[in-house]
Amino acid sequence: MSLDKFKAVFEGLKQAHGYFKIEKTSASGKAQGKAGVLREPQTDTLWENHLSGSGNGLGIIPINEDNQCKWGCIDVDQYPLDHPMLVDKIRRMKLPLVICRSKSGGAHLFLFATEWVEAKDMQKALQAMAAALGYGESEIFPKQIRLHLDRGDVGNFLNLPYYNQDTGLRYAFLDDGTSASLEEFLELHSRFVQTPEEVVKLQVIGSGETKLLNDGPPCLQILCKEGISEGGRNNGLFNIGVYVRKAYPDSWESEILRYNMEYIAPPLPLNEVNVVAKQVEKKDYAYKCSDAPINSHCNKELCRTRKFGIGAAVAGATIANLRKYNSTPPVWFMDVNGEPLEMDTDALMNQMTFQKACMEQLNFMPRSVGKQQWESRISTLLNEMKDDQSAIIEVAVDASTSGQFYDYLEEFCRHLQVAQDKEEILLRKPWTDEDLGLTYFRLKDFENFLKKNKFFEYKSHRIAQRLRDINGSSVVLKIKSRAVRVWKIPSFDTSDIEIDTPNFGNQQEAPF
Repeated sequence: MSLDKFKAVFEGLKQAHGYFKIEKTSASGKAQGKAGVLREPQTDTLWENHLSGSGNGLGIIPINEDNQCKWGCIDVDQYPLDHPMLVDKIRRMKLPLVICRSKSGGAHLFLFATEWVEAKDMQKALQAMAAALGYGESEIFPKQIRLHLDRGDVGNFLNLPYYNQDTGLRYAFLDDGTSASLEEFLELHSRFVQTPEEVVKLQVIGSGETKLLNDGPPCLQILCKEGISEGGRNNGLFNIGVYVRKAYPDSWESEILRYNMEYIAPPLPLNEVNVVAKQVEKKDYAYKCSDAPINSHCNKELCRTRKFGIGAAVAGATIANLRKYNSTPPVWFMDVNGEPLEMDTDALMNQMTFQKACMEQLNFMPRSVGKQQWESRISTLLNEMKDDQSAIIEVAVDASTSGQFYDYLEEFCRHLQVAQDKEEILLRKPWTDEDLGLTYFRLKDFENFLKKNKFFEYKSHRIAQRLRDINGSSVVLKIKSRAVRVWKIPSFDTSDIEIDTPNFGNQQEAPF
């Protein structure tokens, strides 16, 4: 019964899942090993092995094929972490989160929903709570608000709790900071699970409770409400200065003095306030979103909606979560403003090619940034990807990508219900001219066949190149008085089914 409930709680994408193979555990309890993604449904055996600790740990992708979620997570990656203190803080703030120890010793803060909710709503609610808690820079799952399953993008998975439920370390915490059994975890789920309407209301938590700076960055709202203490006073006041200069263009000098006295604890001396004011006065500065103390309370999505938020200060687009599919050539996915973008390597190296991909797939063009800035950002994303083993996906373990492609080509030409005459090409069938030793088909019909078999490694231009590599060519064939564009390739040898390679010998022109 617990297994069925556990599966229902963590329901996600069915077409794929992640795994984590533990190879060693450090003295601190941090598990180390190999992670990966399998484009296969989860079986009962995988769930059972996860809970018993007898196999690989199971990872689930929270966003489903309809771009909806039943759960999400704030991944707090801080060490060491005082879990009981975190539990106490979350309960004092009345946040409906269930806290679990992660495999690395950090914390997974889960938000559960009674029904499927839009991934973007789940993401916004988690971002708001992360900002309120001071974990604004933590990873949020789901990482995507939309998947391109037809292109092979399956998103990112999260390792589930309760691996080896009896003696494992990935347990939930009760309100008193002690560990919870699996049954107690399920009780916590029932206690804190939210309706879709309640999830939406959580999107402004921590900032919507006060009218202070309600037209400015939510991070400043939270910090001013709590009071900006020593260690973050200068940077805090600088960002306040950026805000008051936008919000109060005629009186910002007096406003920065007022904010210093009311919200900086203890207030900065007047000479230091003057230094900050002179910095702000020099030019129209942007907020220092990546610097303490505001980075810990960052909620970019909400900030972009504010009159004096970061919307006007952000050049280009927010790019994150680089993923690589180890095909030949590799295919890359990156989240651009939360939307998945498919790219080749050229698009990572060339900003104009990246902009073109955004225009074609996402219907907008981010503004250009400096070459050095672009290369620095891509380098950072590549380093993050290398650290996240699940972001590099091996799409073919036992065969090369090109080998898989030609296997599918042969299956399409030989084992699909083939055409008896060339007219049946219009019925999406390949036709072989036995006399000429050539097979004819429409490219779109072969592409649909590849998609049905979940082969997404090649786009149209790559498919065409692979067909040319075996002496194929694009020709016009007259069918029922129509000129139809088709591809012709050397036919596969039908005399011996063990032969898996095309016959490259005959290169005739298409009959008319």
